[in-house]
Amino acid sequence: MNVNEKNNIIREAQQQTAALKKISRWKMIAMAVSTLGVALAYAGFAGFIQSPPLGVLGVAVTVIAAGAALIFNLGLKNGRRNVTKMLKILEGDRTA
Repeated sequence: MNVNEKNNIIREAQQQTAALKKISRWKMIAMAVSTLGVALAYAGFAGFIQSPPLGVLGVAVTVIAAGAALIFNLGLKNGRRNVTKMLKILEGDRTA
């Protein structure tokens, strides 16, 4: 592997690491929105006001946000594995 190929792999690993940080932030946001959805569902079904449409909205928000968080988590897992493979290639381990 020549120097140019190594530099390209290093740059790609850095870019993917930066992207993983952004995805991690989005995952945390999705989890926070999911928590707000739970609060809406509780307020709609068992809270002081008890509005069934509010409860249904809360359940929908919770399910959608939790699904998004799971997808973001899968992307993080696969991305970290990919960066690890790139670093192994740089170290000279061709079994990556």
